[in-house]
Amino acid sequence: MNVNIRDFGAIGDGETKDTASIQAAIDYCAQQGGGRVVVPHGNYLSGTVLLRSNVDLHLEASARIVSSMEERDFVAPPTAGDREAFLSEGQGKSALICARHAQKVSITGLGTIDGRGEHFLEPEDGVSDHVLLPLGGFRPKLIDFEGCTDVLFRDVTLYRASSWGLHMTGCSRVNINGIKILGQQRGPNNDGIDPDCCKDVHISDCHIETGDDCIVVKTTKQGAERYGSCENITVTNCTLVTHDSAVKIGTETHADIRNIVVQNCVIRNSNRGLGIWVRDGATVENILFSNIIIETRLFSNAEEPSRELRWWGKGEPIFITAERRNGSEQPPGKIRNIRYEHILTEAEGGVYIEGSEESVVENISIRGLRHTMRRKSGYPGGLFDTQPSARGVFAHHIPAVFCRHAKNVSLDGVEVVWEGEPNDHWSNALYGEHIEQLAIKGLRGKAAPAGVSAVELKDVQGLAVQGCKAEEGTDAFLALERVDADGMFVVGNDFSKAKTAVRFADGTSPEFYSAANRMPK
Repeated sequence: MNVNIRDFGAIGDGETKDTASIQAAIDYCAQQGGGRVVVPHGNYLSGTVLLRSNVDLHLEASARIVSSMEERDFVAPPTAGDREAFLSEGQGKSALICARHAQKVSITGLGTIDGRGEHFLEPEDGVSDHVLLPLGGFRPKLIDFEGCTDVLFRDVTLYRASSWGLHMTGCSRVNINGIKILGQQRGPNNDGIDPDCCKDVHISDCHIETGDDCIVVKTTKQGAERYGSCENITVTNCTLVTHDSAVKIGTETHADIRNIVVQNCVIRNSNRGLGIWVRDGATVENILFSNIIIETRLFSNAEEPSRELRWWGKGEPIFITAERRNGSEQPPGKIRNIRYEHILTEAEGGVYIEGSEESVVENISIRGLRHTMRRKSGYPGGLFDTQPSARGVFAHHIPAVFCRHAKNVSLDGVEVVWEGEPNDHWSNALYGEHIEQLAIKGLRGKAAPAGVSAVELKDVQGLAVQGCKAEEGTDAFLALERVDADGMFVVGNDFSKAKTAVRFADGTSPEFYSAANRMPK
């Protein structure tokens, strides 16, 4: 059956509150066994409405549900039987559209859900790129579903949420197809899609522009206590733009996250591309990224220390971090079994892979990566950023690929290209420390500055280097410190254009590799 909200008194003039009419139409449709609630042409001003099982909220192309600006409108819907349960979950002022433990519930159509987020923040100046500060404490989410099964979001536009755009906690069998999220690219906490302790979620053919993370898979403390792990998530054929991470896994990791596939996506003008954090004791595992184009750059951050809020990230196209949350006694957890294949990047920052002494990241593979380093923003760089952590933001040289505290790392077919005006902080093509079992195969690339080794490694055990090629102007291709030569496998490489093939920290350059490699003349 089709139910039109105008038949229940909705006006759609953008000034009259239509909350009660929209809710009445939803309630009536559910009471009749379910069907479609149609939102026709118009601008329907509303506070919180609660979707129910077997109801499709369908917005026609010229329809717009517009967020109220009054905090009192974000309370439980007026139906008496639901009010106490809704408020008891602490969600009385949570979002514009909510659903709780519903089945077969959907939001569809080419219409728009407008959060009016720009009215909750300081004015945009049209020039800067720092974080805009909130004007007050009241910032509702746009959509918030919890404990729902068989959920569909299709075609709708989510416009300028004041906080998170689409948050799902403990939901299962979710399809998100063809939606557009046009958020505020300078808005804090302006996430796009947040599957939180969800299972069997499929996100496809979406376009997302946000200030915070476009898609973030997480397990919050409250969600983990109620619903457990987050698993079986696919992201396909999406275009993503953000001042933070385009695809983020973590940082909230109070339950395990596993079985995530991200493929056939384009990420542009973003702070970070693909990020994985573990901070709260869980395991993040079995993650596949493939066929992805990534463009990242620096945004204002430590350069404006007077700002209360700052972006996280330093232009890294790939980012992995496992260390304790700042102030926490909880060990961070584990990251393992991560694969990247067929990735093209253009970035101001390097690929960043780092565990910690108590949480070594394991089984990391990068295959078929062309990583182009190019200045874009004009910001100086020279910083790493592991927030939230005790170290936070700290100075460091910037290699194209950085790896520390890792085990079983494979770099296969990685090509490093430095283009345009160099950054003074750029360094090696690959820099690594404290790695057990490192395989480098088919690496192409040299250091950014002259006189610096292409690959610099310290405290590495079980090193294999095969099929690599030194570029013209390379000083030493391999510079090694505390690396046992007896445990090395170096074969089939072309070092002919390097000044030195392999140099140890004591200044020696053993020649016993010459029989298996093409050596410098």
